[in-house]
Amino acid sequence: MGKAQKLKEQRKIERINEEVGKSKKRKKLEIIAAAIVLVLVLGAVVFFYFTRINKEKDIIMIIIETDKGNIDLEMDKKAAPKTVENFIRLVEEGFYNGTKFHRVVENFIIQGGDPLSKDDNPDNDGTGGPGYSFEDEINPKSIGVPDETIKQLEAAGYTYNYNLNSLPNSVGAISMANSGPNTNGSQFFIITTEDQAHLNGLHTVFGRVVRGMDVVLQIKQGDIINKITIN
Repeated sequence: MGKAQKLKEQRKIERINEEVGKSKKRKKLEIIAAAIVLVLVLGAVVFFYFTRINKEKDIIMIIIETDKGNIDLEMDKKAAPKTVENFIRLVEEGFYNGTKFHRVVENFIIQGGDPLSKDDNPDNDGTGGPGYSFEDEINPKSIGVPDETIKQLEAAGYTYNYNLNSLPNSVGAISMANSGPNTNGSQFFIITTEDQAHLNGLHTVFGRVVRGMDVVLQIKQGDIINKITIN
């Protein structure tokens, strides 16, 4: 074999080795890229899973069953933890089953939760409760209550938790009925057709209707809550 031929063969081998090296490099990059994609996908799945778990801990779904149909609500533990805990405990005890919507004001609210509404005497409806009371859970600043109004309400005895992220008294909201500061018990109301900003700072909102507003608008005074269940 001549010198020129040897040189040609050597270059050929070098090109082959170079192509092999490039091929190995491409495969290595492909493996790295696939690993990165896998890590990103797994990260997204884990993030979604734990986000969902955390949300499920904060949100509890309940169903109010009536002869007019069902009202589905979500309870927001993050906005009002003690209030939701109290409501759920009463639901689990069957406290609300058989009570009536004892107060219905057109274009305003439907109100229920009084155990005395189970009897046939409407005169005492609205005066009953679970036998205890607990404090409000409201951050008026988070729902846009003016500072001057907050000062007036605090002077009237209302105390606020500025660490909460409260919900406003808007259409579909479920709020605690009360007779003044820190007098929550079992009675609640649902806002029907118009936002009620003047109630912000006065009543703890602990959830909202997610399905069944058409049923809410059909409720009449005296309609019975057959039962409330946790979904």
